[in-house]
Amino acid sequence: MLNRQKTKVPKARPKRPIGRVLHSVRQVLRISHVDEKEAVWQWGQPTLSALPATFDIAIWNIWKGSGGDLFLGEYNDLAKGRHLLLLQEVLLTLKALGNFAPKGFSASHGATYRRRDGLRDGVMTVSAAAPIETATRVLCHSPEPLLRTTKATLISKFKIKGHEKSLCVVNTHATLVRRPATAVREIEKVLKKIRDHEGPILYAGDFNTFSKTYIREVDRIMSTIGLERVVLDADPRSATTALDQLYVREINVLSAKVETKYLHSDHFPITATLEVRA
Repeated sequence: MLNRQKTKVPKARPKRPIGRVLHSVRQVLRISHVDEKEAVWQWGQPTLSALPATFDIAIWNIWKGSGGDLFLGEYNDLAKGRHLLLLQEVLLTLKALGNFAPKGFSASHGATYRRRDGLRDGVMTVSAAAPIETATRVLCHSPEPLLRTTKATLISKFKIKGHEKSLCVVNTHATLVRRPATAVREIEKVLKKIRDHEGPILYAGDFNTFSKTYIREVDRIMSTIGLERVVLDADPRSATTALDQLYVREINVLSAKVETKYLHSDHFPITATLEVRA
């Protein structure tokens, strides 16, 4: 675990309005799962062919962009100066692509299911550099109970300026209702896809680690391929609300913190400045 000085910030986590929660639930009473061959949408024209060795990232579960125009304002603010954005709970249609990939960026969206209103739900990686190849979607080990919605992980690889080895970026949204042992199996399924990667790895997103037991188990399985969890500065989250995590390998963490000024999701974003080791 990469230890950093922690500063408590007395800021409450935003809550999901009950009306919007019920609307969202109604939309997933009938879903259709997205087939592997059409799971990943990739678009945009990135400015860079490779990421710089020192780069800035943001990680955010955007709760389906339910904040509307206010959310988009916050998203555009968060995206300024970043090289990578790892987003979860991204609802998408073809008409909405421009909202998430500003000029000079590319985006990959890995969908898991399509709601009754036609929107695709999934994870998205936005980058200032073009990925080496089309991203890979990995479905979680088991769906959520009752509604049977499925979460996913998106694996992308990028060239790093001045480095021969590529950067593997893993953007994850873990199943909410499951036991710690199931959480480990989910991660093991992803690790099988990246275990042979020789080079730096960034593995981050919404792990739904809502207890110390979950975090310990995730730390343990991540350590099997050399990934270490970053302890975040300015972290107001309790053990039950520290759902979003950041793990790195062969990467120096220059700064990493929870951003508490963004209020149009029930998750605070995480921002970090990272440096690929020589």
